Amino acid sequence: MQHFKWTKAHAIFLPEVDAEHRNLFRMAEELFQAVQMGQDAAQVRTLMQALVGSVEEHFTHEERLMETAQCASYTWHRQQHDTLRKKAKQFVDEFEAGDLRAPAALVKYMARWFKDHTGLTDRMMASQLRNSERLQTVGH
Repeated sequence: MQHFKWTKAHAIFLPEVDAEHRNLFRMAEELFQAVQMGQDAAQVRTLMQALVGSVEEHFTHEERLMETAQCASYTWHRQQHDTLRKKAKQFVDEFEAGDLRAPAALVKYMARWFKDHTGLTDRMMASQLRNSERLQTVGH
């Protein structure tokens, strides 16, 4: 059974960003399954680091898109990203200190966070980006 699954309900209708979200969900599910199946700590560490690294790349991409379009909600959106950045670092640090529950806790936290974030914040961003693109098209 999948616990971290991307569905059309998560779509924000920016194909590139939706593809990144699908990949993050896949990676989180892979980490979750590795923990559930009792994979060794080295494998779990590799999956956890890959997930956190991909989340950072994704956030950087979204923030760059928002800066370019001068989105009004940039600061608020970035603060939400920073919250997950801090929590992810905390879970990684806990795992490195020997807490074998930290990877599962990270996935559980991310599942709730992404549901909330894609459901509102990312949809607002997508709307602002589409409107910015329309205005640029009309202006030329």
